[in-house]
Amino acid sequence: MRQQCKRSMRQLMIVDLESWEYEHGCNVGIRRYTANWSRPDAAHYSNKAMQEDNRTAQVASALLELAVAKHTNRFWSGHVWHWSDHQQFKHIPDVGRNIEVRRLRTRDSAAIRRYQNAIPDLIVCVGRMIYPELRQAELLGWISQHEAWEIGTPSDYDADNTKLIHVDQLHKWEG
Repeated sequence: MRQQCKRSMRQLMIVDLESWEYEHGCNVGIRRYTANWSRPDAAHYSNKAMQEDNRTAQVASALLELAVAKHTNRFWSGHVWHWSDHQQFKHIPDVGRNIEVRRLRTRDSAAIRRYQNAIPDLIVCVGRMIYPELRQAELLGWISQHEAWEIGTPSDYDADNTKLIHVDQLHKWEG
């Protein structure tokens, strides 16, 4: 049986996705993309700064959620809803009952949202997908929502409601 999770040279956790996991994650990402077709971007959002199109971003985010679920042995619903229903469902964690996944693209810091302080026992897992195929995920670490909010730095785009936690402040994966 081949090893599914291994350490890289930088002591990061690498999760390999199987072909059926990859297909399922891509399907969820595409469904999220089409559910958001008519949604305007947030005022602070810049596709140019993010260095990838929204379709790729949605697929990569779904694949990272799936990789975190695989590593933590937790259920991943792959939930999809229309953008107009976001307020109704935004309290639902990405993985299991208490894991929120943050994908890094261009920064070495993950966003911590104020509204998620109300979710009991929330854990934030941070990682990135490995390009170009997105068949592997680098899991950089995890931190509790409350600890992250306490030690995070106010963001440069929404200082009142978003703090940033640098990857060096994360707890490292074991195993």
